[in-house]
Amino acid sequence: MHRRLLPALIVSVAALAAAVPAAPAMAAGGDVTVMTRNLYLGADIIGLALAQTPEEFQVNASKLVKVVDRTNFPARAVGLAREIKTARPDLVGLQEAALWRTGPLNSPEFASTVRYDFVQLLLKELRRQGESYSVVVSQDEFNFEGPSLTQDVRLTMRDVILKRRGTKVKVAGTSKGQFTTVFRIPTEVGEAVSFRGWVATRASIGGRAFRFVNAHLESYGDAIRTAQAGEMVAPGGPLADPSARTIFLGDLNSDPKSKGAAGDAIRVFTGSGMRDVFGSKRKVTFGQNERLTNLRPVSSEFIDHILYRPAASFQVKRAAVVGTKRFRRKAPLWASDHFGVVATIRVR
Repeated sequence: MHRRLLPALIVSVAALAAAVPAAPAMAAGGDVTVMTRNLYLGADIIGLALAQTPEEFQVNASKLVKVVDRTNFPARAVGLAREIKTARPDLVGLQEAALWRTGPLNSPEFASTVRYDFVQLLLKELRRQGESYSVVVSQDEFNFEGPSLTQDVRLTMRDVILKRRGTKVKVAGTSKGQFTTVFRIPTEVGEAVSFRGWVATRASIGGRAFRFVNAHLESYGDAIRTAQAGEMVAPGGPLADPSARTIFLGDLNSDPKSKGAAGDAIRVFTGSGMRDVFGSKRKVTFGQNERLTNLRPVSSEFIDHILYRPAASFQVKRAAVVGTKRFRRKAPLWASDHFGVVATIRVR
């Protein structure tokens, strides 16, 4: 090539390169840390269903409120917030995020005086400890009111997704639903319907989109729980598409090692291609008594899970059970009757 032509050629090539748009950078994905945490509503409400007369219902309701006071969610929120602060999950799925309200005895109006709002108490404690989270989506589930000896008492259970401020995970759009299969409980003051359901958000990290779903399945009734799991994977359900990148977690009340009907619900999910972050390893995620006074766990159930699908879209970096030690020396000794599960997952 003639030397006099070389400078002109270089200029022409440079101009052509500038005119052609650069190829778009490939989405990189990234790591997302997620947590599932059952907050524990504070007492076992089954005593209300066991009452044989309206008067006994009122007595049992009064006892229930006393137990809720003694399990002291404001104190437990300190331990729960400490767990979250340590793990720093980007997204958190909460179950049994209870709202306790009271009102005048036998009033025609719904009880509206807030006694404990677990979500607000937890968020406040997180801020006190230097962490900031916000509610992405919340749904009321079980919602029942009845008389105690001195006042009406109303319990609203909620499923909630929280997002950490400053996280690289972006969320855009939410959805939620309730199961059509429910547990109906006759009581002396009317039927209580144990509504359960799920909440979800569309999320992304590093340009990789995924769906984040949190659910709480029925604890009473294996067949009901299995039917609810079926609703989630059925057409129209939040887990219907096996090819969609999905992280699914919650209190599923189903142990994969249970050979009978108690394990059927979790097998619905794993049968649809979902994998547990612990693989085939068995963990313990539940086991405190009603008043949270036991010195050691009293159960060995593995019912709180973090699942993902499809396998090729994710890589589990680490997973752990948290809240497995008593967080203080006087009752309540435990932050919840459940333990939490935390996992860091690479979205690919």
